[in-house]
Amino acid sequence: MKILKSPFFIVCCVLFLLHQLLQKGLGISFAYLDSYLDTLLAMPIVLTLLIAERRVLFRRGDNYRLTVLDVVVATFFIVVVSEVVFPAFSDRFTPDWLDVVCYVLGSILFYFFINPGSSRESI
Repeated sequence: MKILKSPFFIVCCVLFLLHQLLQKGLGISFAYLDSYLDTLLAMPIVLTLLIAERRVLFRRGDNYRLTVLDVVVATFFIVVVSEVVFPAFSDRFTPDWLDVVCYVLGSILFYFFINPGSSRESI
């Protein structure tokens, strides 16, 4: 599937995996990266997989892309679940509004660098 071969998507996945290997596997810690890199990379990865899922399961075609509304709703859902719901039910989760900024920035990066055709059209 062409969307999964996007260089930006691949870079996001490699950075995420490399960070997890360093942090969890080797015990190497970088304060700001540990706090914000995964949240920055989450939306480009999740939204790209959402396009792939819709193309395969719903047969939307290879030119299918997410609308601005799709991206906003998905970002809102992830933010609410990870920054409001999870911290309300577990002390292991801490709400951080800089995470919200990272999720939104990641969604913007996805929209312009991965979502097919988005950079050529106005918002």
